Amino acid sequence: MHFCWNPPTETRVHWEKKGGKCMGEGHKKLNFSDCMGLAIGQIIGSGIMVLTGIVIGLTGHGIAAAFILGAVLAIITCVPFIILTSAIPSSGAGFTYIRRLMGEKAGFMYIAMFVLSQVLIATYAKGFASYFCSIFPQFGESAVAMAALVICTAINLIGLKSSALVQKGMVVLLLLSLFLFIVFGLPKVSWDALKPTVSNLMPNGPKNFFTGVALLSFACGGAKFVAENGDDIVEPSRTIPKVIVLSTSIVAVFYVLIGIVAGGVLPVETVAFQNLTLVAQEIFPTWLYLFFVFGGAVFALLTTLNGTLSWVTRGLQAAAKQGWLPEKTAEENKNGVPVILLMVFFLMGAIPILTGMDLTLISNMGVGTDMVTEFMVLLACWRLPDIFPEEYQKSAFCMKKRTLHILLFFIGILMIGTSYVNLSDLTVPAAIACGIYILVMFVYTQVRYPYVKAKQEKKEDK
Repeated sequence: MHFCWNPPTETRVHWEKKGGKCMGEGHKKLNFSDCMGLAIGQIIGSGIMVLTGIVIGLTGHGIAAAFILGAVLAIITCVPFIILTSAIPSSGAGFTYIRRLMGEKAGFMYIAMFVLSQVLIATYAKGFASYFCSIFPQFGESAVAMAALVICTAINLIGLKSSALVQKGMVVLLLLSLFLFIVFGLPKVSWDALKPTVSNLMPNGPKNFFTGVALLSFACGGAKFVAENGDDIVEPSRTIPKVIVLSTSIVAVFYVLIGIVAGGVLPVETVAFQNLTLVAQEIFPTWLYLFFVFGGAVFALLTTLNGTLSWVTRGLQAAAKQGWLPEKTAEENKNGVPVILLMVFFLMGAIPILTGMDLTLISNMGVGTDMVTEFMVLLACWRLPDIFPEEYQKSAFCMKKRTLHILLFFIGILMIGTSYVNLSDLTVPAAIACGIYILVMFVYTQVRYPYVKAKQEKKEDK
């Protein structure tokens, strides 16, 4: 579907006059080491507990190679972000860039696609359930997943969000669990089974292999979100690109080792599309196995689910305040929670669970639509030399306009291909639902825009 956006003429005004002014003035700025810590924390998440088994099912013993290519893909798809942040660093990164460079309509479509990608909320709930039920098999996974989602939503409704200390504790437990998984697992790997032959790397064909790569690029992603703090970083045009490349590379090595253990200890057919408990049971003594399941997986997935629900409404709430949604939807309860918007994301997580969608389908839908939002950022980057020529010329990654467009063209082809391999695996009902959603959001954007424009003009006149 082709979108013809008409950005307002004021976007040509100097960035600082349009909101690019540093929001972090008067506050301590983040240096390189601060950003590295943030980036690594963003990349290493509980998603690795969910996606590894799925990708083994797709790639077999090619899991390690898929992790390496996934990291490379994650870095390549960050290039538009890197170029944009080097020229016009700003908080709000993706949404801000698209709104400034492509117009208000494109900005709302970006938010709409982000909402669709949050079917990934269901992966945390279902992932939690799969690990929980490995210890307590008498419970049904769907019931446990829904219970986890309901409880975390209720916690957020009353404002009892996970404290920073709890979140840091989760990261420590997860890292320790994964480190022990590597240490105890590597000596038990059947290295002969991991020989880099074509049949080993792509036992289920190239399409499944590259679907796995696409999923793992999402697992290796996360560093780009450092750009969301662009205004508060020391020398952001130099710091952010270095942090994205270095942090992703470091975590990729860690993940490759996890992939080797996960796919090399037991026969592939045994662990395909399964969580990591089967391998953990094989390599750990009982007490460490229980620590891995509860401390590493169950606790991490539950806190990630709760943490996601605590921030995921922010973009949609901002759009509602701009007029894209009825103002009532942005209203907060006495605990500062936008209840209606939180219910939107509750439904995004609940529908895949209640309809019986499996983790592979949910992951493909979420990652595929997330890549669409990445492509929108690329389109914004394409317009950078025309909209902000002065800032672009001064940036660390300035190049000839033609060279930039050639680079972005090939990255765009890669993004489209990545999104295709994920979304092409959707079931017919899921594909139809996605298509209807996107069409409805596109039409809604056209209909709602005059109201948004009038509201903004009225605000500017005051």
